[in-house]
Amino acid sequence: MNNNICIAISTNRRKKKLTSLLKSIKNLKKIDLNKVQILIVANDAGSYRDLFQIFKNKLKLKILHETNKGLSFARNKLLEEIRKKNYRYIVFFDDDCEVDKYWFLEMYNMFQKTNADIIGGPQLSNSKSIYIDLLVRNEKHKSIINWVSTNNVIMKYKVLKTKINFSKKLNLIGGEDQLFFLSLKKQGFKIMWNARAKVIEKENKNRDSFLWFLKRNFRYGASSNLIYKEGFGYIGGLGFLFGKFTLDFLKMIFYLIISINLSKKNFYKFIMYFCRVAGLIFGLIGFQYKEYA
Repeated sequence: MNNNICIAISTNRRKKKLTSLLKSIKNLKKIDLNKVQILIVANDAGSYRDLFQIFKNKLKLKILHETNKGLSFARNKLLEEIRKKNYRYIVFFDDDCEVDKYWFLEMYNMFQKTNADIIGGPQLSNSKSIYIDLLVRNEKHKSIINWVSTNNVIMKYKVLKTKINFSKKLNLIGGEDQLFFLSLKKQGFKIMWNARAKVIEKENKNRDSFLWFLKRNFRYGASSNLIYKEGFGYIGGLGFLFGKFTLDFLKMIFYLIISINLSKKNFYKFIMYFCRVAGLIFGLIGFQYKEYA
């Protein structure tokens, strides 16, 4: 093998946050950085030469540009480049986070102790916003799950031999990573959750607002129509959507009832599921909110 690990990152005009991410990667414990290729696809026309100077002789960087706008195009460019070589593990991080220094050790230990093919972990936030806090994904440690996100995931190289790519239908909408990993799950790959392998999202003022909270949850509901129909076929997708609608509707009613005690958090949970149910209904009639347009 030319390299053991490839860390894949897509970025778009967030060089300051990207620099913080790279610094946190440099500080990872129990990893030989000489065997780590960091592959960055920039979805903008900016120059990233200064990054080479900052991390010269510290990290192995390769930066490519993708002129087609959107996360699916950028991440498919990463997959195309990754498949040219034979790595042992493939990692995806978002460009606006920092990695816990024991991240790789936790992931490696789980690979050694389980038969997982793909392992995801939580993306926490240093923001004190209740909107961000409510969207943090919490799963039981070592649980088997259906999908993970590209903000914190590691997979074995054999996973990419399927030639599955990120869907262009979700390019500007969001949720392309959920569909990507759902499709891999359908291929028989085992996906697990590592609650101890954490990344921390940097504070983003654009997301610390009630309006963003409404739009994000509406998009979750609307995009699920494309995700499940694309992932499970039209009939199968409708079945999953019915189950999702029922569960989210029941949660909406539950949190509405218990918010009577004037709990702020429970009220926002009601709003969250209300937006998801509304989004799902609008998605069924063909409306999609393009979060990344």
